[in-house]
Amino acid sequence: MWNQIVPQPRTIRPASGRFTVTASLRVVLPDSEDSRWVRRINDAASRLLSLPFPLLTVVGSETTDALESTLLIEDSAVPASSTPADGYELLVTSSDITIRCASTAGRAHALATLTYGLLLSGDRSLPAVHITDTPVSPWRGFMLDVARHFFPIESLHHILDFLWLLRLNRFHLHLTDDQGWRLPVPGYPRLTEIGGTRPAGTSDDQWTGGSYEATELREIDRHAEALGIVVVPEVDLPGHASAALAAYPELSCSGAQHRVETRWGIFPAVVCAHSSEVRNFLTEVYRTLTEIFGGEFIHVGGDEVPTKPWEECPHCSALEDPYQTIVGVMAEEVIAAGRRPIAWDEASALDLPAETIIINWRGPEGAMNALRRGYDLILAPERRATYLDHRHRDSPLEPGRLGVCTVNDSSSFAPEPYVQTHRTGEPASGTIIGGQANLWTEGVRFHREVEYMAFLRLAAVAQGLWTGAPGSDAERFTDSLQTLRDRLRYAGYAVYPGSFE
Repeated sequence: MWNQIVPQPRTIRPASGRFTVTASLRVVLPDSEDSRWVRRINDAASRLLSLPFPLLTVVGSETTDALESTLLIEDSAVPASSTPADGYELLVTSSDITIRCASTAGRAHALATLTYGLLLSGDRSLPAVHITDTPVSPWRGFMLDVARHFFPIESLHHILDFLWLLRLNRFHLHLTDDQGWRLPVPGYPRLTEIGGTRPAGTSDDQWTGGSYEATELREIDRHAEALGIVVVPEVDLPGHASAALAAYPELSCSGAQHRVETRWGIFPAVVCAHSSEVRNFLTEVYRTLTEIFGGEFIHVGGDEVPTKPWEECPHCSALEDPYQTIVGVMAEEVIAAGRRPIAWDEASALDLPAETIIINWRGPEGAMNALRRGYDLILAPERRATYLDHRHRDSPLEPGRLGVCTVNDSSSFAPEPYVQTHRTGEPASGTIIGGQANLWTEGVRFHREVEYMAFLRLAAVAQGLWTGAPGSDAERFTDSLQTLRDRLRYAGYAVYPGSFE
């Protein structure tokens, strides 16, 4: 059973006996440890497993008598682990369960593996095992676009649960775009009042959209942290700014009125590269993000930026390179706010602060260029790999747009092999830190559609990110994915039911 887990753990050593979970696992914690993470683990496990009782119950460290259904968590570095911060050991015997880990992330991954075992077992009976596990890629992510279509906060919690089950550790939230602005920013109320909605174009709903409250996003961040996941918020500028400029046209070069776009595409809506108002705006945006989200990273966008508005602006046209100027300012503002900037790979041609991370989506040649320029790199290739808004199959019956990405395509992706054939003798001082899958939502309106489009292929991507070796045992892995799909469908998830090819 344990070898059916996706992604497959590094080492699995079966043992004799079984442990049956008949009641809450009694967790022995030091009295000084904050146990609030237990509630969040219980919430996630309950949604995934539909258990009639909480998975975990805390008992004090002074408890010395023998306890039934005990889970002991030991603070210990995982032996021979190359990334001990994410590594863990899981020991299941006929009498108890032990987790050894060196961090909250390792603990979360161990509990995810335990929960996955319960999902597979069906009867809450777990074969005895000794698992030693650690990932290859430090960055194992999923991006959800909540700007093109707004998803309620409950949807984000359910998605976090699934990311946790797959031991993914980054949740990239694309919060703004031409079609909507979802982030509340103090001092700029019209961003959500005007930029958060657009005409729906249907007789049922005149307007569509929405925005999140700061308290809701903080709760998402806290939930993610307990699950070993870092939320990576993105405010996409200087392009893709129609919603922002509809609310505050003075942030543009001309001050002309814009609208929240109802179409998909690239629009000549960019913030002014010269304006002091824009710089004040950016300062407030990034300050807000740091107050809501506790993670190390802020994504500044930087993709698909039309330059014509700058060419027509007397102030911006006087700059040597408006694109370089404004994206450089954005990256520096993020650093000043105490976080590390991330940008899409169009920005890899710029001279940005050395701390900047690039997400490459356009191909391995661009990835190698970014590495040669010294940027750390996340790989999210569009073509037949990690773009989960593409169709599962080349069929008019399948939802999706702009391409095809089968489950097997996603199963074949891992960051290092993706660029290996494009490596040359030319030195590259940047580092590949991992990869992620992206779900753009132009054609995805509801949470159930997210499950259909993303979940199975996301599991396939998670395998390559965790192990670094996709397709090493294709038949076993296909069986594991089919088993996962069966369990998820039985649990009520709307996962893709078709062919993997």
